[in-house]
Formats: sequence, structure tokens, C-alpha cells
Amino acid sequence: MKALRTLVATLMLVFGQAEFAPAFADAGLDDAFRGEAIGRGRFRSSLIGLDRGFIVRTLGRKSGDVFVLDQLFRFDDGSMDRRTWNFRKVGPKSYVGTRRDVVGLAKVNVDNDVIRMSYDIDMRKKNGGKLRLHFEDTVSRLGRGGLLNRAVIYTFGIPVGSVETQLVRQ
Repeated sequence: MKALRTLVATLMLVFGQAEFAPAFADAGLDDAFRGEAIGRGRFRSSLIGLDRGFIVRTLGRKSGDVFVLDQLFRFDDGSMDRRTWNFRKVGPKSYVGTRRDVVGLAKVNVDNDVIRMSYDIDMRKKNGGKLRLHFEDTVSRLGRGGLLNRAVIYTFGIPVGSVETQLVRQ
């Protein structure tokens, strides 16, 4: 049995899939996003012809009983945006999150190596009105020290776009 475990660990190292950190469910949201990371991502919506790339820098830290995740985005057109999440653990595998532009609370569930987030934002339209968008994010491990965040964006229950971001810890 020991020889089998050694063989599996060796193969994982050789093929670059070894990630000896605990699963998200054991470590929590904090360990997934703690510290500094940098990533590249893209917003896409064929409905409105949007294809917008960005670079994001994140800093995750504990502040009392809240986990704070600061995100600084630099878009391909040079514009910048800063978003700050505040997450609070509400159960063994669940959190709630707030952010200035999020309507109500984001619901976060941690299951083994996957974090799922569900939240709504109100997007300002050119005519001054608002359009409610619903996000369903799935965050998974990506090799050693990396994360892959894929989100599907909905309005009125219809998928209208997506966001994909790959993050690597610094």
C-alpha cells in the first residue's frame, strides 16, 4: 500500500498535478484566496458583442472574523476598477459575501476542490436605468498555486455572458 501511495505521489509530481494543500472544503475560502495573486481574464457576451480582457491583482487577508479579498482590475483599454469582497463564514462549508455593487448577499458554498458563488449585481445602462445580472461562479484549483474562476452571467434566467479568470499566487 505504501508503495502504491509513493508511486501515485511521484506520478503527480512528474505530471505537475501535485497540490498537497488541503481541499477547499478542509481549508476553506481563506486558504484559496489568502495572500497575493495575479491573473488574466476575459469578459465575453456575444449578445452585446463584448470581448474585454483584463489583468487582475488580488490580495486576500483575514480581518477579525471577516475574510477580505481586494481585487484591482486593469482592462485592455487602460481603464481600472477596484472591487472589495468581505466574506463571513456562516457554516462548515458556507459563507456569505458582500461587495459594494452586489445586491444583497452573495452565497458561497465550498465542496472539496470547488467553490461556488451565486450573486446579483445591478448594471447601469446607458439610458440611466439598471439591468440586474446574476452571476454563478465556479472556482477550482489549477495546477500548483493556481485558481480558475469561471462565471456564467444571466439576466431574466437567460445566459448572456461569461467571465473566465486564471489566478496564480505570487
